Amino acid sequence: MPHVIERATTGRAKCRGCGVPIPKDSPRVGEAVPNMFADTDGAEAMHWYHPQCAAYRRPEAFLQAVEGSDLAVPERDALVAIAAEGVAHHRLPRLDRAERAPTARATCRACRAAIPKDAWRLALLFWQDGRFAPAGFVHAACAPTYFETAHLLGRVRHATPALTDDEAEALAREFALPPPAAPPAAPGDGD
Repeated sequence: MPHVIERATTGRAKCRGCGVPIPKDSPRVGEAVPNMFADTDGAEAMHWYHPQCAAYRRPEAFLQAVEGSDLAVPERDALVAIAAEGVAHHRLPRLDRAERAPTARATCRACRAAIPKDAWRLALLFWQDGRFAPAGFVHAACAPTYFETAHLLGRVRHATPALTDDEAEALAREFALPPPAAPPAAPGDGD
């Protein structure tokens, strides 16, 4: 079963990217995935996404679905560009949201330094076994290096709809800062 773009036949399906129901008759992207619960080998299930969520979170499936469809999708060219960037920079689809660290217990996946309380951090998700799983955090200043691109603000705004303009400006300033210094290596590391 190939990936598809179609009009939602009901309003019952929730987007796997954001969790919000997909309205009836609106475009939706279906990603064909192996069905781990089927009794037969090779059975597949369909995971549904809003087109924008698919472009950000599942870019390969989005691009394959777009190739085989004539369905009118709002902002199609922009979404194709977003998905293509996600394919080119394989860590971009991991971006979950921006937030202030509620504690100082998290460690940055990029530099391995602690993320201070109230500092901006980006939460990550890994796609595994047909679902998104939390995968840690990166400092806002480490994000351009970790994601291998400085074009992050549009993705952050999509992933964090409650982000205010002032918060977005603060994040943009943090993206421009040099990453924090990595903690010193423990004795015996790297020998």
